[in-house]
Amino acid sequence: MKMLHISAFAAAIAAGFASGLPTAALAAGTESTSIALPAVTITFLPVYVAEDKGMWKNLGLDVALHDITGMGSTNAMLAGSVDFAVQSGESLIRGNIRGRHMLGVALMADGIAFELVARKQSLGGLDLSAPLAKRMAALKGKKVSVDAPNTVVDALLRFFAAKAGLNAKTDMTEVYMQPTEAIAALESGSIDAAVLNFPWIETAQREAGAVVLASGLTDVPELVPTIATPTTTRAGFCNDHESICAKLVHGYVEAHQFIHQHPDQALQVAVKRMPQANLSDLQKSMPFILQTTPEVPRFKEAAFAHAQEIMIAGGMLQKDEARKSFEGMFTNKYVDMFVKPNM
Repeated sequence: MKMLHISAFAAAIAAGFASGLPTAALAAGTESTSIALPAVTITFLPVYVAEDKGMWKNLGLDVALHDITGMGSTNAMLAGSVDFAVQSGESLIRGNIRGRHMLGVALMADGIAFELVARKQSLGGLDLSAPLAKRMAALKGKKVSVDAPNTVVDALLRFFAAKAGLNAKTDMTEVYMQPTEAIAALESGSIDAAVLNFPWIETAQREAGAVVLASGLTDVPELVPTIATPTTTRAGFCNDHESICAKLVHGYVEAHQFIHQHPDQALQVAVKRMPQANLSDLQKSMPFILQTTPEVPRFKEAAFAHAQEIMIAGGMLQKDEARKSFEGMFTNKYVDMFVKPNM
Protein backbone atom coordinates (compact mmCIF):
# COMPACT_ATOMS: atom_id res chain seq x y z
CA MET A 1 0.00 0.00 0.00
CA LYS A 2 2.83 2.41 0.82
CA MET A 3 4.40 1.79 -2.59
CA LEU A 4 1.04 2.60 -4.24
CA HIS A 5 0.95 6.00 -2.55
CA ILE A 6 4.52 6.76 -3.62
CA SER A 7 3.73 5.74 -7.21
CA ALA A 8 0.56 7.80 -7.20
CA PHE A 9 2.44 10.83 -5.96
CA ALA A 10 5.10 10.34 -8.65
CA ALA A 11 2.39 10.20 -11.31
CA ALA A 12 0.79 13.34 -9.93
CA ILE A 13 4.13 15.17 -9.97
CA ALA A 14 4.63 14.15 -13.59
CA ALA A 15 1.16 15.44 -14.43
CA GLY A 16 1.95 18.66 -12.61
CA PHE A 17 5.10 19.28 -14.64
CA ALA A 18 3.23 18.54 -17.87
CA SER A 19 0.46 21.00 -17.04
CA GLY A 20 2.44 23.72 -15.34
CA LEU A 21 1.29 22.92 -11.82
CA PRO A 22 3.95 23.99 -9.31
CA THR A 23 5.53 20.93 -7.72
CA ALA A 24 5.11 22.51 -4.29
CA ALA A 25 1.34 22.52 -4.79
CA LEU A 26 1.24 18.71 -4.64
CA ALA A 27 1.89 17.30 -1.20
CA ALA A 28 3.79 14.03 -0.85
CA GLY A 29 2.04 10.97 0.52
CA THR A 30 -1.67 10.69 1.15
CA GLU A 31 -3.85 13.62 2.19
CA SER A 32 -7.38 13.44 3.54
CA THR A 33 -10.50 15.40 2.65
CA SER A 34 -14.29 15.07 2.78
CA ILE A 35 -17.35 15.65 0.58
CA ALA A 36 -20.99 16.05 1.64
CA LEU A 37 -23.63 14.64 -0.71
CA PRO A 38 -27.26 15.86 -0.41
CA ALA A 39 -28.80 12.63 -1.79
CA VAL A 40 -28.03 9.27 -3.32
CA THR A 41 -28.62 9.59 -7.06
CA ILE A 42 -27.10 8.40 -10.32
CA THR A 43 -26.51 12.05 -11.26
CA PHE A 44 -23.63 12.02 -8.75
CA LEU A 45 -21.93 9.24 -10.72
CA PRO A 46 -18.58 11.09 -11.11
CA VAL A 47 -18.18 11.09 -7.30
CA TYR A 48 -18.95 7.39 -7.02
CA VAL A 49 -16.63 6.45 -9.91
CA ALA A 50 -13.71 8.52 -8.60
CA GLU A 51 -14.07 6.88 -5.20
CA ASP A 52 -14.99 3.30 -6.10
CA LYS A 53 -12.48 2.98 -8.94
CA GLY A 54 -9.68 4.23 -6.69
CA MET A 55 -8.89 7.31 -8.75
CA TRP A 56 -8.55 9.63 -5.78
CA LYS A 57 -6.64 7.07 -3.75
CA ASN A 58 -4.18 6.53 -6.62
CA LEU A 59 -3.58 10.29 -6.70
CA GLY A 60 -2.76 10.35 -2.99
CA LEU A 61 -6.12 11.56 -1.72
CA ASP A 62 -8.28 9.79 0.85
CA VAL A 63 -11.87 11.08 0.42
CA ALA A 64 -14.59 10.52 3.02
CA LEU A 65 -18.12 10.75 1.61
CA HIS A 66 -20.92 11.92 3.91
CA ASP A 67 -24.64 11.74 3.10
CA ILE A 68 -26.23 14.94 4.50
CA THR A 69 -29.70 15.55 3.10
CA GLY A 70 -30.56 18.67 1.11
CA MET A 71 -29.09 22.04 2.07
CA GLY A 72 -27.50 20.41 5.11
CA SER A 73 -24.63 19.34 2.86
CA THR A 74 -23.89 22.95 1.85
CA ASN A 75 -24.26 24.17 5.43
CA ALA A 76 -21.81 21.50 6.63
CA MET A 77 -19.25 22.65 4.07
CA LEU A 78 -19.67 26.32 4.96
CA ALA A 79 -19.34 25.50 8.65
CA GLY A 80 -16.10 23.60 8.03
CA SER A 81 -17.48 20.19 9.06
CA VAL A 82 -16.55 18.92 5.59
CA ASP A 83 -14.26 20.41 2.95
CA PHE A 84 -16.47 20.10 -0.14
CA ALA A 85 -20.18 19.81 -0.98
CA VAL A 86 -22.06 18.62 -4.02
CA GLN A 87 -24.96 20.99 -4.66
CA SER A 88 -27.02 22.64 -7.37
CA GLY A 89 -25.68 25.53 -9.40
CA GLU A 90 -28.62 27.58 -8.22
CA SER A 91 -27.53 27.14 -4.59
CA LEU A 92 -23.98 28.16 -5.53
CA ILE A 93 -25.18 31.33 -7.27
CA ARG A 94 -27.72 32.35 -4.64
CA GLY A 95 -25.30 31.69 -1.82
CA ASN A 96 -22.62 33.92 -3.31
CA ILE A 97 -25.07 36.71 -4.11
CA ARG A 98 -26.35 36.65 -0.53
CA GLY A 99 -22.99 36.55 1.21
CA ARG A 100 -22.42 32.79 1.63
CA HIS A 101 -19.21 32.74 -0.39
CA MET A 102 -18.41 29.46 -2.15
CA LEU A 103 -16.22 28.40 -5.05
CA GLY A 104 -17.12 25.81 -7.69
CA VAL A 105 -14.08 23.65 -8.52
CA ALA A 106 -15.59 21.02 -10.84
CA LEU A 107 -18.82 20.76 -12.85
CA MET A 108 -20.25 17.24 -12.67
CA ALA A 109 -23.42 17.81 -14.75
CA ASP A 110 -24.31 20.54 -17.27
CA GLY A 111 -27.75 19.37 -18.41
CA ILE A 112 -31.19 19.34 -16.80
CA ALA A 113 -31.78 15.70 -15.86
CA PHE A 114 -35.31 16.33 -14.55
CA GLU A 115 -38.62 15.55 -16.17
CA LEU A 116 -42.25 16.21 -15.26
CA VAL A 117 -44.13 12.92 -15.34
CA ALA A 118 -47.90 12.60 -15.04
CA ARG A 119 -50.68 10.02 -14.71
CA LYS A 120 -52.35 9.33 -18.05
CA GLN A 121 -55.72 9.45 -16.30
CA SER A 122 -55.05 13.05 -15.23
CA LEU A 123 -54.40 14.28 -18.75
CA GLY A 124 -57.74 13.54 -20.40
CA GLY A 125 -56.35 12.05 -23.61
CA LEU A 126 -53.87 14.87 -24.16
CA ASP A 127 -51.67 14.59 -27.25
CA LEU A 128 -48.15 14.33 -25.79
CA SER A 129 -46.66 15.61 -29.06
CA ALA A 130 -48.47 18.94 -28.57
CA PRO A 131 -46.43 22.09 -27.84
CA LEU A 132 -45.14 22.43 -24.28
CA ALA A 133 -47.62 25.23 -23.46
CA LYS A 134 -50.61 23.02 -24.28
CA ARG A 135 -49.16 20.08 -22.36
CA MET A 136 -48.59 22.20 -19.25
CA ALA A 137 -52.09 23.70 -19.48
CA ALA A 138 -53.43 20.20 -18.75
CA LEU A 139 -52.11 20.51 -15.17
CA LYS A 140 -54.20 23.55 -14.26
CA GLY A 141 -55.98 22.76 -11.00
CA LYS A 142 -53.99 19.54 -10.56
CA LYS A 143 -51.79 18.30 -7.71
CA VAL A 144 -48.05 18.19 -8.53
CA SER A 145 -45.13 16.97 -6.40
CA VAL A 146 -41.69 18.53 -6.08
CA ASP A 147 -39.00 17.65 -3.56
CA ALA A 148 -39.23 20.83 -1.44
CA PRO A 149 -40.18 24.51 -1.78
CA ASN A 150 -37.76 26.94 -3.42
CA THR A 151 -35.43 24.24 -4.75
CA VAL A 152 -34.21 23.87 -8.33
CA VAL A 153 -36.92 21.21 -8.81
CA ASP A 154 -39.58 23.66 -7.66
CA ALA A 155 -38.10 26.37 -9.88
CA LEU A 156 -38.15 24.09 -12.91
CA LEU A 157 -41.86 23.35 -12.39
CA ARG A 158 -42.52 27.10 -12.25
CA PHE A 159 -40.50 27.57 -15.45
CA PHE A 160 -42.48 24.85 -17.24
CA ALA A 161 -45.78 26.28 -15.96
CA ALA A 162 -44.90 29.77 -17.16
CA LYS A 163 -44.73 28.40 -20.72
CA ALA A 164 -48.52 27.96 -20.49
CA GLY A 165 -49.05 31.28 -18.73
CA LEU A 166 -49.62 29.46 -15.44
CA ASN A 167 -48.31 30.10 -11.95
CA ALA A 168 -47.42 26.79 -10.30
CA LYS A 169 -48.10 28.29 -6.87
CA THR A 170 -51.64 29.45 -7.62
CA ASP A 171 -52.84 27.44 -10.64
CA MET A 172 -51.67 24.08 -9.26
CA THR A 173 -51.46 22.51 -5.83
CA GLU A 174 -47.85 21.78 -4.93
CA VAL A 175 -47.05 18.97 -2.53
CA TYR A 176 -43.61 18.03 -1.28
CA MET A 177 -42.44 14.43 -1.57
CA GLN A 178 -39.24 12.50 -2.11
CA PRO A 179 -39.10 10.38 -5.30
CA THR A 180 -40.22 7.04 -3.87
CA GLU A 181 -43.15 8.71 -2.08
CA ALA A 182 -44.11 10.59 -5.25
CA ILE A 183 -44.09 7.41 -7.35
CA ALA A 184 -46.35 5.65 -4.84
CA ALA A 185 -48.69 8.68 -4.86
CA LEU A 186 -48.80 8.66 -8.67
CA GLU A 187 -49.69 4.98 -8.63
CA SER A 188 -52.48 5.49 -6.08
CA GLY A 189 -53.80 8.59 -7.82
CA SER A 190 -53.34 10.90 -4.85
CA ILE A 191 -51.24 13.24 -7.02
CA ASP A 192 -51.42 13.96 -10.74
CA ALA A 193 -47.80 14.67 -11.61
CA ALA A 194 -44.27 14.91 -10.19
CA VAL A 195 -40.92 16.42 -11.14
CA LEU A 196 -38.30 13.67 -10.85
CA ASN A 197 -34.73 12.94 -11.84
CA PHE A 198 -33.10 9.70 -12.97
CA PRO A 199 -33.54 6.81 -12.38
CA TRP A 200 -36.87 7.68 -10.73
CA ILE A 201 -38.28 8.95 -14.03
CA GLU A 202 -37.94 5.44 -15.41
CA THR A 203 -39.34 3.92 -12.21
CA ALA A 204 -42.44 6.14 -12.37
CA GLN A 205 -43.14 5.02 -15.91
CA ARG A 206 -42.64 1.34 -15.09
CA GLU A 207 -44.40 1.17 -11.71
CA ALA A 208 -47.05 3.90 -11.96
CA GLY A 209 -47.68 3.93 -15.71
CA ALA A 210 -46.72 7.60 -15.82
CA VAL A 211 -45.84 9.47 -19.02
CA VAL A 212 -43.34 12.26 -19.60
CA LEU A 213 -45.23 15.54 -19.86
CA ALA A 214 -42.26 17.94 -19.98
CA SER A 215 -38.53 17.33 -20.16
CA GLY A 216 -35.58 19.39 -19.01
CA LEU A 217 -33.55 17.46 -21.58
CA THR A 218 -35.57 18.43 -24.67
CA ASP A 219 -38.20 21.09 -23.92
CA VAL A 220 -36.01 23.96 -22.71
CA PRO A 221 -32.91 24.03 -24.94
CA GLU A 222 -32.52 27.73 -24.14
CA LEU A 223 -31.42 26.74 -20.63
CA VAL A 224 -28.62 24.35 -21.67
CA PRO A 225 -25.80 24.15 -20.79
CA THR A 226 -26.46 24.93 -17.17
CA ILE A 227 -24.70 24.59 -13.83
CA ALA A 228 -26.63 21.51 -12.75
CA THR A 229 -24.30 19.82 -10.28
CA PRO A 230 -21.04 21.47 -9.17
CA THR A 231 -18.66 20.41 -6.44
CA THR A 232 -17.94 23.45 -4.28
CA THR A 233 -15.86 24.52 -1.33
CA ARG A 234 -15.88 27.57 0.93
CA ALA A 235 -14.02 30.64 -0.25
CA GLY A 236 -10.32 30.52 0.56
CA PHE A 237 -10.10 26.77 1.16
CA CYS A 238 -8.14 26.06 -2.03
CA ASN A 239 -5.74 28.90 -1.30
CA ASP A 240 -4.73 27.07 1.87
CA HIS A 241 -5.09 23.52 0.52
CA GLU A 242 -4.11 23.73 -3.13
CA SER A 243 -2.78 20.18 -3.26
CA ILE A 244 -6.10 18.75 -2.03
CA CYS A 245 -8.09 20.78 -4.56
CA ALA A 246 -5.77 19.77 -7.40
CA LYS A 247 -5.96 16.07 -6.54
CA LEU A 248 -9.72 16.15 -6.05
CA VAL A 249 -10.34 17.75 -9.44
CA HIS A 250 -7.77 15.49 -11.12
CA GLY A 251 -9.85 12.56 -9.87
CA TYR A 252 -12.97 14.12 -11.39
CA VAL A 253 -11.21 14.57 -14.73
CA GLU A 254 -10.36 10.87 -14.75
CA ALA A 255 -13.86 9.87 -13.61
CA HIS A 256 -15.59 11.88 -16.35
CA GLN A 257 -13.38 10.29 -18.99
CA PHE A 258 -14.04 6.83 -17.52
CA ILE A 259 -17.84 7.33 -17.57
CA HIS A 260 -17.79 8.19 -21.28
CA GLN A 261 -15.23 5.56 -22.28
CA HIS A 262 -16.58 2.72 -20.10
CA PRO A 263 -20.32 3.37 -19.53
CA ASP A 264 -21.05 -0.29 -18.73
CA GLN A 265 -18.48 -0.31 -15.93
CA ALA A 266 -19.73 3.08 -14.70
CA LEU A 267 -23.24 1.61 -14.58
CA GLN A 268 -22.01 -1.15 -12.27
CA VAL A 269 -20.72 1.52 -9.89
CA ALA A 270 -24.21 3.09 -9.87
CA VAL A 271 -25.78 -0.30 -9.18
CA LYS A 272 -23.46 -0.77 -6.21
CA ARG A 273 -24.25 2.68 -4.83
CA MET A 274 -28.02 2.37 -5.41
CA PRO A 275 -28.88 -1.24 -4.57
CA GLN A 276 -32.51 -0.27 -3.91
CA ALA A 277 -32.96 0.98 -7.49
CA ASN A 278 -34.24 -1.25 -10.28
CA LEU A 279 -31.45 -2.46 -12.59
CA SER A 280 -33.50 -1.87 -15.74
CA ASP A 281 -34.29 1.69 -14.63
CA LEU A 282 -30.59 2.41 -14.08
CA GLN A 283 -29.71 0.92 -17.47
CA LYS A 284 -32.31 3.07 -19.23
CA SER A 285 -31.01 6.13 -17.36
CA MET A 286 -27.40 5.81 -18.52
CA PRO A 287 -27.84 7.47 -21.97
CA PHE A 288 -29.32 10.51 -20.24
CA ILE A 289 -26.52 10.56 -17.66
CA LEU A 290 -23.97 10.47 -20.47
CA GLN A 291 -25.83 13.35 -22.14
CA THR A 292 -25.73 15.52 -19.03
CA THR A 293 -22.23 14.59 -17.80
CA PRO A 294 -19.61 16.67 -19.64
CA GLU A 295 -16.50 14.85 -20.83
CA VAL A 296 -14.45 17.52 -19.03
CA PRO A 297 -15.76 18.96 -15.72
CA ARG A 298 -15.12 22.56 -16.77
CA PHE A 299 -17.37 25.54 -16.02
CA LYS A 300 -18.74 27.90 -18.69
CA GLU A 301 -19.90 31.43 -17.94
CA ALA A 302 -22.99 31.07 -20.16
CA ALA A 303 -24.13 28.08 -18.12
CA PHE A 304 -24.29 30.27 -15.00
CA ALA A 305 -26.53 32.73 -16.87
CA HIS A 306 -28.88 29.88 -17.81
CA ALA A 307 -29.06 28.66 -14.21
CA GLN A 308 -29.86 32.20 -13.11
CA GLU A 309 -32.78 32.33 -15.58
CA ILE A 310 -34.31 29.26 -13.90
CA MET A 311 -33.85 30.89 -10.50
CA ILE A 312 -35.60 34.13 -11.50
CA ALA A 313 -38.50 32.29 -13.17
CA GLY A 314 -38.80 30.03 -10.14
CA GLY A 315 -38.70 32.82 -7.55
CA MET A 316 -35.36 31.67 -6.10
CA LEU A 317 -33.80 35.02 -7.03
CA GLN A 318 -35.20 38.49 -7.54
CA LYS A 319 -34.59 40.20 -10.89
CA ASP A 320 -32.70 43.05 -9.23
CA GLU A 321 -30.29 40.51 -7.70
CA ALA A 322 -29.30 39.04 -11.09
CA ARG A 323 -25.63 39.11 -11.99
CA LYS A 324 -24.08 39.78 -15.38
CA SER A 325 -20.75 38.38 -14.26
CA PHE A 326 -20.14 35.28 -12.17
CA GLU A 327 -16.46 35.90 -11.59
CA GLY A 328 -15.29 34.53 -8.28
CA MET A 329 -18.02 31.87 -8.09
CA PHE A 330 -15.99 29.24 -9.92
CA THR A 331 -12.53 28.32 -11.11
CA ASN A 332 -11.27 26.15 -13.98
CA LYS A 333 -7.72 26.40 -12.63
CA TYR A 334 -7.56 22.82 -11.42
CA VAL A 335 -9.34 21.28 -14.43
CA ASP A 336 -6.93 23.09 -16.75
CA MET A 337 -3.96 21.67 -14.85
CA PHE A 338 -4.83 18.24 -16.22
CA VAL A 339 -6.77 18.93 -19.42
CA LYS A 340 -5.85 21.13 -22.36
CA PRO A 341 -7.96 24.33 -22.27
CA ASN A 342 -9.42 23.68 -25.75
CA MET A 343 -10.72 20.22 -24.85
